[in-house]
Amino acid sequence: MSIKLAFNVFMLTAVLLEAKLNLWENFAFSQKTIFNYLFPKDPGIIRVRKPEQIQTANNVTTLDFTGLVEKYDYLTEEHYVITEDGYILVIHRILRSPLSKDYQRKKIVFLQHGIICSSDCWVMIGPEKDLAFLLADKGYDVWLGNFRGTSYCRSHTKISPRNKEFWQFSYHEMGTRDLPAMIDYVLSYTKQQTLHYIGHSMGTTTLFILLSMKPEYNAKIELGICLAPIAIWKERIPLPENIFNKIPKIVTVLPEILSNYPDGASVRTFEHYIQNMITKKFQTYDYGYADNYKQYEQISPLTYDFKKITAPLALFYGANDMIALKSNVLEIYRHLPNVILLEENQHKLFTHLDFLWAIDIKILLYDRLIELLQKFDNDVWTIDDTLIYV
Repeated sequence: MSIKLAFNVFMLTAVLLEAKLNLWENFAFSQKTIFNYLFPKDPGIIRVRKPEQIQTANNVTTLDFTGLVEKYDYLTEEHYVITEDGYILVIHRILRSPLSKDYQRKKIVFLQHGIICSSDCWVMIGPEKDLAFLLADKGYDVWLGNFRGTSYCRSHTKISPRNKEFWQFSYHEMGTRDLPAMIDYVLSYTKQQTLHYIGHSMGTTTLFILLSMKPEYNAKIELGICLAPIAIWKERIPLPENIFNKIPKIVTVLPEILSNYPDGASVRTFEHYIQNMITKKFQTYDYGYADNYKQYEQISPLTYDFKKITAPLALFYGANDMIALKSNVLEIYRHLPNVILLEENQHKLFTHLDFLWAIDIKILLYDRLIELLQKFDNDVWTIDDTLIYV
């Protein structure tokens, strides 16, 4: 198995869910059958915390977040949050770096994964490369969220994940229910008022939704860093045959990545993205006229209002990213009122997954992100007519 195959899984799922393509006539299996094959509710993977517990035969086992981090002598914590609609979420925290001699922590940095990922995606390669480790080494209080439906968040106070009702959510619920619950918990637990937020892919979509639907959360985000932001689809993503020639050229191919990725997702999450691609609008899930009226008291979906997003944001994109296309990122930038930085990665082959796993990701991006955080905290700014560069 390879990174190319993992990427193909994402793209195949997206294409198969687009009803306008009418692909189902050419397939013997149903949409549900194919999706359940790609993302089974019970994938048969057992997560363990000690490397010696990993088995190479019979049951498929892999290290969980705690195991991935603590094998390098970083201390971790695991916290549980219940959303207003009963989903039980797991939040991870890197408590201390073995390289940090001064245990007085800096500000909170909250990392939020993208689609078919989990908090594992930030720590799978190891120290000196993964962003979570690098931030901990600099003394930041690093928290990592997990959305409903991932392997860590398949519990509910009343509903079993084997019940179809459990999976009736999209990234709208993640943005309006999961994110605020996690952010409020972290701020309450640490007795802080604000935090830095770093999201990748769907982790940016949900941030935009949160800040537009619940504008009071703008005051809680000191700086939002959006990696490969996704919201507006001015240009639709290419079909797989046009993408495969642009699969990551600089991404690390490691067994650890493919042991933890891809993770879980709901069908509706993909459908929501497809709906927005087709309409070229950033709006809530379309249930159809009758159900829209029940949900929104109008026959059409609600449009997310970018004008309500007032927290300072920095947008980073890759020229070779076939998911968060440059044209779409620039369109997002034009709608956001408080973008302090818009930056294209210097590597012209930089892709969607390279934001997490490029071989030279520390040099290509993460050193820059840490510099941005440090200068932002120290109020070091240079201003021109269009953007504020750090």
